[in-house]
Amino acid sequence: MLKLLSMKRKFTFIAVIITLILTLLPACDARETGSLKALTKPYIAHYECYEGSFGGEDLMEKFDYVEIILQDKENLLLSYKFKDGEKQKVESKYKFNNETHEMTADIGIFGFRFKESVIVENGKFTVSKPIGTKQLIMKFKTK
Repeated sequence: MLKLLSMKRKFTFIAVIITLILTLLPACDARETGSLKALTKPYIAHYECYEGSFGGEDLMEKFDYVEIILQDKENLLLSYKFKDGEKQKVESKYKFNNETHEMTADIGIFGFRFKESVIVENGKFTVSKPIGTKQLIMKFKTK
């Protein structure tokens, strides 16, 4: 009788453990695995342009959106859409220095090649580049 009671306790204990595991496991959402990437490579993200100008003229009035998506540790996708236009995508490569937080990309767009380096701080960066006699300024933040 004592052995049977001990077996029931063990069985109950194992059932409680299994129930806890099955209850807590779904709480470990796939989004939590993203936090590992956020800790090891936090710069790999989806950035949206929230302010842009060219020679003092507001560029964002001409676009529905301008986005830079860092797909992995070396590939990026520039995605934009002119108002009343079609979506456009440009693939490119970039490098990121973990010590200085400097990101350097070489992008071909509108028939020109642009190589630019920016510092990514707190999920934000600014592209500032002279083109001819005008200054292009585009500010990005994580989406």
